[in-house]
Amino acid sequence: MNIRAGLLLAILVAVFSPSSSGGAKAEPAPATIRGACDVAFLITSTLHDVPGSARCLPFEAVLARDAAGNLAIPSVEVEVPVAGMETRNKTRDGQMREMFQSERFPRIHAAAYDVDVDRLRVELGKGHEGKAPLDLLLRIRDTERKVRATASNLKESGEQVTFDLEFTVSLGEFDLKAPSVLGIIRVGDKVSVKATFTLTVSRSP
Repeated sequence: MNIRAGLLLAILVAVFSPSSSGGAKAEPAPATIRGACDVAFLITSTLHDVPGSARCLPFEAVLARDAAGNLAIPSVEVEVPVAGMETRNKTRDGQMREMFQSERFPRIHAAAYDVDVDRLRVELGKGHEGKAPLDLLLRIRDTERKVRATASNLKESGEQVTFDLEFTVSLGEFDLKAPSVLGIIRVGDKVSVKATFTLTVSRSP
């Protein structure tokens, strides 16, 4: 879901991985991060669970030093078009878009601010089990809430980085009324979201 947000984590490893085993750290060149993500979500109901998918819009972010001289991503924003969210059932998808009021609010928006790159770099670098918490501001329709996400599965290859970001959304907390079928089959309040991000880093000459 529009998750748009937290994506920065991986960048650091690709751009600022040490090139030597000891000595002073080299000052990194400015970098632009271009990203995309595929989103999978799981809806629970009294009948069976329903998987869905979506894709965020392309986005950009920058890597810079904060006032204290630490590596940070000042802000990153990601948006997911509601019209692109699918569960492979046209009737169900129509109900979902109606719940989101997609004509008035066509996108789900996510953002992360003042991301501590050094911390993420350390925590995500702990082998295959490396995980790191990341706070997102998630906006659905006209309601915005803080959501705690977990980043994991960091991989890098050249200038490209991938990682997963997982979190749970409570429909009730966003003032969303879950649809029902004939008043019998009801959708659960919690929706699990997993976004897989692909980031490409461009260094300034």
